[in-house]
Formats: sequence, structure tokens, C-alpha cells
Amino acid sequence: MFFVNDQYYTLDDLERQYTVFENIPHLKECQNRRLAVCMPDAFQWLALCLFVRSKGGSIVPLHPTVPKEGAIRMANKAGSHFLLYENIHLPIHLSQQINEKEGVLVQMSSGTTGDPKCIERTWESIENELESYVSVLPADNQTASVVACPTTHSYGLICGVLACIRRGAETVILTNMNPKYVLKKLKEHPKHILYGAPALLHTLTRLIRDGQRFDAVMTSGTLMPAGWMEALKKASNRVLQQYGCSEAGCVAIHPDVSDPREMGYPLPHVKVEAGSVQHPGEILIHDSEKTIYTKDLGYIENGVLSFLARMDDTINVAGLNVYPQEVEDVLMEEPRIIEAVVYKKVHPLSGERVCAQYVCSEPIEEQELREWSRDYLAPYQVPLEFKKVEEIEKLPNGKVSRKRLGEGVLA
Repeated sequence: MFFVNDQYYTLDDLERQYTVFENIPHLKECQNRRLAVCMPDAFQWLALCLFVRSKGGSIVPLHPTVPKEGAIRMANKAGSHFLLYENIHLPIHLSQQINEKEGVLVQMSSGTTGDPKCIERTWESIENELESYVSVLPADNQTASVVACPTTHSYGLICGVLACIRRGAETVILTNMNPKYVLKKLKEHPKHILYGAPALLHTLTRLIRDGQRFDAVMTSGTLMPAGWMEALKKASNRVLQQYGCSEAGCVAIHPDVSDPREMGYPLPHVKVEAGSVQHPGEILIHDSEKTIYTKDLGYIENGVLSFLARMDDTINVAGLNVYPQEVEDVLMEEPRIIEAVVYKKVHPLSGERVCAQYVCSEPIEEQELREWSRDYLAPYQVPLEFKKVEEIEKLPNGKVSRKRLGEGVLA
């Protein structure tokens, strides 16, 4: 049925785990309860998720590295009745409150633009997403999904694991994220679609050797720098990209991407609206129940949805919009720049200005970077402030919070 690293689990293993759950009172009677789960055992976590879904209960997945006090705080915030922390037999009781809605998957938003929010999605809406996702994904039941990202997030859980189970293919769940180990597992499963964050995919691209190629790669979560995408394309038979949000899950897939901004074609279960190339606008997602305002800026051309930036991340310099990715791509073409991130700070007199942090392989003078930028960018796009760092700060999910980096004002 699926691997967790090197351990293979069958349907019989899953049924035996279900029997264990049926003999634990707080799990057997979970249909009107909300369970927060923080488990180091990936198989037990996934079995519990499937079990609770079959019972019509609710589940709040927490990354296994979250410390106990942090897990209790997050579980309380999500309205959980109890928390299973590292042990299914010793629940931490939290609440007797009756929630307005159960039978949901509760996830935390990424928190890139502020405090994470609790997002509730019904199992029915997830079923609709899975049916739609599998119907357009260019992968058959002989193509293994290698999930090298957390299965406590919708990207890894729904698109990586549940969609693979739905199409009857073998799932390979990796909790060992050592890049050399990931490459080894890909070699063991030559017909694969690899789910991973852009940073991991870039690392794997740099390490791949001996004629090994990626079969298919799925990227999501944040825009991949153009140089990284080009290198990944050269090392892969196919690169796919998907787009979505916590409230709706995946809503678009590109079957063979070349431009990182192209998120793909909207899935059949939703209607997606955005602006035009000349006049980008907010991406809106319409499902059968509601309209979701994503606060993402993008456009649709020839049926393909493209993403430019978070609306909050767009930098307005004297009435002219600067999209961080465009500036980052230019900076990262400088041979000594390893990684760069662009964000805004506010000058008390002149308003929003472009700023950048960068990691470099060898010393580079600020004036050199400024001159490099002026060769490729309009004057209003050139960063006013350059800051060299050893490592760019990221959130636990691997994303960058431009809002956090831009806190404070320019002198």
C-alpha cells in the first residue's frame, strides 16, 4: 500500500491498526470529536487520519517536531477536544465544548502574512478535490508518488498521499529528508512523481549524479527562482506545478511548466478568476459553496493561471508596482548569489521601497550588486537596501515571510 522510508505497510497492516483504534474508547467514539494529533510515527498518524475520516470525526494535524506546550496551544486554538501527543493511549483532555461543525480537516494557514489561522475543510470538499485532482494529474497507477514534504500539510497529505491512494499507485512517504537518501529512494522507484518544496528540489538538482534523472517533479508553495526552474527542467523528464490555498486545497495544475509564474489550468471542481496580463488582479476561487479571496495577484491568459505575488508583498514605489520575484530572479543570476529574497520597507517620507537580503558564495560589494541590478531593472525596481546574511530566515513550513523580514522602517 505505501512505504514510510524503507518500511512497507500493506492493507492488512492498516486493518490491524484500525482494530487497535476500535478498542480505544476515545478513538472509537470520535465522530463528534475533534482530535489534534502530534505523532512521530508517520504510519500511525496516517492510519489515524484515515480512521477518523471514515468515522466522520475531525482531525487537526500538527507537525511532529512541535513541542508539547506548543501543541497544546495550537490544539486549543483549533477547538480540539483532546490532543494525542506522541501516544494514542494517553490523550490530553482539552475541552467538552460542542463545536459548530465536525467531520472536518483543520489546518493552520502558512502565516506568511501574519498569525496562522485555523482553516476547516469538510471531508466532502476534500473528496471533491481528490476526484478533480486525480482526473487531470498526468500520472497512472504505475507512477509512485514520492512525498518528500510533511504529511501534516495539505500538499503532502491530500495531493501527495490521499491522491496517490485514490489512483491506486504506490506511495513512498519520506520522513528522512537527507537529500542523498531522497535520491536513493527515487532511484528505487524510477517511475515517480516527486512532491517537494522548491528549496529541496533545488538541492536535489545540484546533487544528482551518474545520469540519474527525475521522472516527474511537482512543485508548489512558493515561486521557484527562474534559474532553479531551468536547472530542474534539465534534470527532469517533466516538471509540474500546482497552486492552491488552505481554504480550497489545490485548484490548478500545470502539466509541464517552464515559466515559474504559470500555475496551470484550473481544476474542474472550481472556477478561478484573476486579472489580465495588462491589468493583474486578485485571484478568486469559486467552489460550490463560497468565493475565496486569496489576496494573491495574478492573471489568466490562454486558460493558464499565472501568479505574480501576494498582494501584501507587492511593493508600490511612487505608484509603480514591483513584484519581488522579478527582482529576485535578476539578483540570483549574479554568479556569486546563492539565494535572495526581496521585500518592502517603509520610509517615513518617501513610502514603500525595495529591499533585499542575499546569501553569497564569495564576497560581493554592495555597489557591485547595485550596478548589476541597474543593468537589468528599472530604477524604481533596484533595491534601496542590500543586506548580506548567512541564511535567509524561513518559517517552519519552509516559506519566507516577507512581512517579517520587512518589519521596521528605513532610516
